[in-house]
Amino acid sequence: MDAVKRIACGTAGYEAVERFDELFLEAFDSVSGLLLGWVGRQVGNRLDAEDIVQTALMRVYAAKPEATTVAQLRAYLWTVTRNLVRDAWRRAAYDRERIETGGEERLAFLVDRAGLHFEDGVVLRHTLARVLDTLPRREREAVVLRAYAGNTYAETARIMGVSTGTAKSYVHDGLRRVRDELDLRA
Repeated sequence: MDAVKRIACGTAGYEAVERFDELFLEAFDSVSGLLLGWVGRQVGNRLDAEDIVQTALMRVYAAKPEATTVAQLRAYLWTVTRNLVRDAWRRAAYDRERIETGGEERLAFLVDRAGLHFEDGVVLRHTLARVLDTLPRREREAVVLRAYAGNTYAETARIMGVSTGTAKSYVHDGLRRVRDELDLRA
């Protein structure tokens, strides 16, 4: 492989590629854990954080910026990563805008995302309404606020006037009852 790189780049070009690879690996080794931790805190999901950091690394490697030191390359990695996190926030905000305007639109969005036909969505809506009516009042409220209206657990807890842990418990128990009831009807 080295011979192919030398032929493609010429001797001087090969040395530049080799030097960049060394700088890149050193910058990656020194900052990858910090990047992953920071991104994880920003997006709240380890898998999404890993995807963002991996994308940042691929973009920096593909761009091969004119960095001559590890510090410059590390700064470049941080900038690309911050931009990708901002993009993730914008996408999430856009998705929330699309589906938070009302429960009906959220359900339609979820039906479309699941690949169901319109008629299946109507049946699903009526079935869910009947099943939700079987839940205790607080569980139904928590499930509707969290799953149907798209609120976070913290927002659900604030609206219900309970702790976040209690809201999570209500949602968990309510969704378990919904799944059990849907399994019985299937």
